[in-house]
Amino acid sequence: MSKEAKGVEKYPVADEEELMANRAVLYPLILGFESSFVLRTAVLLELPDIIARAGPDETLTVKQIAAQLKSDSVNEFRLQRVLTALVNWKLFRCTKPDLMSEMQYGLTPISKLLVTENNPYNQAPAVLFHTDPAILAPWQQLHRYVLYGENAVQSTYGKDIWQCLNDNPELSKCFNAAMASATPIDLTVVRKYEGFKDIKTLVDVGGGIGKALETIISSYPHIHGINYDLPHVIADAPTMPGIEHVGGSMFESVPSGDAILIRRVMHDWNDENCIKILNNCQKALLEKGKVLICELVLQPSGGLPQLMDMVMMVLTDGGMERTEEQWRKLLTTAGFSTINFIELLQQVWLIEAVK
Repeated sequence: MSKEAKGVEKYPVADEEELMANRAVLYPLILGFESSFVLRTAVLLELPDIIARAGPDETLTVKQIAAQLKSDSVNEFRLQRVLTALVNWKLFRCTKPDLMSEMQYGLTPISKLLVTENNPYNQAPAVLFHTDPAILAPWQQLHRYVLYGENAVQSTYGKDIWQCLNDNPELSKCFNAAMASATPIDLTVVRKYEGFKDIKTLVDVGGGIGKALETIISSYPHIHGINYDLPHVIADAPTMPGIEHVGGSMFESVPSGDAILIRRVMHDWNDENCIKILNNCQKALLEKGKVLICELVLQPSGGLPQLMDMVMMVLTDGGMERTEEQWRKLLTTAGFSTINFIELLQQVWLIEAVK
């Protein structure tokens, strides 16, 4: 019997119905990039903004949308095909008032997140960053990271992601906008936390220009806030009541306080670096002080944390999303005695670690 025949016997073809069912699961994964780039197209064409300007619940025809695009040669048939794809993915909705009317397109709760004008929850920058050609290229090297330990960004560009951002002002601007788009969600999380009432001095490590502290102190004006970030970041921070801006490196030291807030920072780093950061927090905390870590927590069900874990593996050198067990191990190693996990929004957690 030939090797080919043995192969057929070892891996028998499923019946046609099972084959098609499995194929229906496989192909959306193969073509996952397609939906990402149609989404990028919608953002670049400003389709959500064009419809939103008509009113949050209004609808527009293809011709009405095309008239507002930045071109005199818009192909309305191609635009309609893009809109149809977006409708099929529940990003837009369509209506046809009567048989004689043209199809009309409106926003859904999902596409309202992509409206850039006067929208604090605007997620369009995240779409543009994750689909930027410079960010997509390292994904081609993920297998080398698995096989040889060569970080995907390092393999692609000969430098890490932070140096890439430093050397590419446009990409850095795109990255900063994408990170800022998560801030309102973080602020919603921290606003739900009731433990601020007993805090006197709150240090925000990696706090950017201080927006999170500003939000917290507006509700808890008794708190003295210390916004801590790299000196070049702090240089752009505006003066804010009750907030002191301090420049430095979290790998060297952290300002003293009875509570330290760290949002979306720890997942950028491997365990060794995370322990360095946590050790510095431990030294900086007053007696019975606490660290508040705002991060995703990997769940058995997967979802967004699992996808973000792949992002961290590709873009950072050792960064990851962590399970509750992994978080507990890190925090225990750093000397924290009491660890609480509080899910304040779906899939977004505040990890409270007491000294």
